[in-house]
Amino acid sequence: MYMVAMVMGCFVLIMLSGCIGKPEPLKQSLSPNQSIIPVQSAKVSDKSQGRPDALKGDSQVVTDRLYSKRFDCELEMSVYLPPAYSPDTKYPVLYLLYGYGGMHDSWFTYLNIHQVADRLIDKGKIDPLIIVSPDYGNSFGVNSVEGEGKDPGSVDIGPYEDYLILELIPYIDRQYSTVTARAGRYVGGASMGGYAALYLGFNHPKLFSKVGAHSAALWNYSETDQFTGQRDWLYANESLRDNRDPFKLAESRQLNELEVYLDSGTEDALAEKDYLLYELLQSKGIDAQWAPHPGGHDGTYWSSQLENYLIFYNKSDGVKK
Repeated sequence: MYMVAMVMGCFVLIMLSGCIGKPEPLKQSLSPNQSIIPVQSAKVSDKSQGRPDALKGDSQVVTDRLYSKRFDCELEMSVYLPPAYSPDTKYPVLYLLYGYGGMHDSWFTYLNIHQVADRLIDKGKIDPLIIVSPDYGNSFGVNSVEGEGKDPGSVDIGPYEDYLILELIPYIDRQYSTVTARAGRYVGGASMGGYAALYLGFNHPKLFSKVGAHSAALWNYSETDQFTGQRDWLYANESLRDNRDPFKLAESRQLNELEVYLDSGTEDALAEKDYLLYELLQSKGIDAQWAPHPGGHDGTYWSSQLENYLIFYNKSDGVKK
């Protein structure tokens, strides 16, 4: 029952993956494809001078929609725009991935990361940044096809990696005012999202400069492995494991330009695997941090670490605009 209760991400939300119709043409500022998620912003100092009317006031969390040619449907995402967002400024972008069973808005409606970002920006501890949390189903962020592995009954199958890398990132760089160099692009996530961040970051190190894996779902085929149904679906054969397993990727990929942050609650059954990956990265000379803290595999732990996460991704002395 303990393993079931953890449910990988413990976001305790129902996944609403799938198509939601054709997109309308996009416009500047808030487009017909965008709407505001009703979340409470932190109260920060007024920095609204010179902003478009649609973006005055506090930060905003926008629900945006992108038509995917690969899925032939429209997928949703949540986009955090910082206080004083302006098309005249280029902002670094954090792609933030939810845990198993979550939704694109889970980091905002459940963990309230936007309020923490507002507070850190207001205190000057981080630079203003854009945070993008896309819908990617229960896919682990990989490209998959029917029959490739035994579906444990709750994964989402499809070209999710291609969508995230080849469609989502170019769209964000077109639609928003972003730093398009890898120095200003980060990827992170919790649980399933932590695995996906490692997978995407290790396979595309020329796109991302920082990777954060928070309570990442990892396996090493020991008797302490958790959620083996998902493991056996992801690693259905040796070829798939070679191309999907972060332990294997750390051995085979050139990751010397990446910064990697791994953390886990000390009571989390996944902490052992996350630490072993940290040790491997260290042995390879890769810039990796290990930051365990008291807690389990749940929202209480992740909420307690949001400041640490955001400071890692975007320190105030970081990206040059």
